[in-house]
Amino acid sequence: MQEYKIDYDMFNVSEIVKIIEFFRLIESLKTKKVNKDLLINKYNEYRKIINNKALEKKYDKMLYQKSNISIYQTMKHYIENS
Repeated sequence: MQEYKIDYDMFNVSEIVKIIEFFRLIESLKTKKVNKDLLINKYNEYRKIINNKALEKKYDKMLYQKSNISIYQTMKHYIENS
């Protein structure tokens, strides 16, 4: 099981579950295709929860170091190709 460095005291349990689900969805792109609409919906949900540019950048960096995949670059690609 992946361990994510999330600021757990900033979020409720439901929000943490959604954040982790989004991270796993992003990571799954390395090995399989994901429905673009699902990915964009989960990303928008994630951004509503995070709602902080500095925290978004921190989590993007953390996920990149952990899995070698960037949330920003991935979403940029999917949104530009919608």
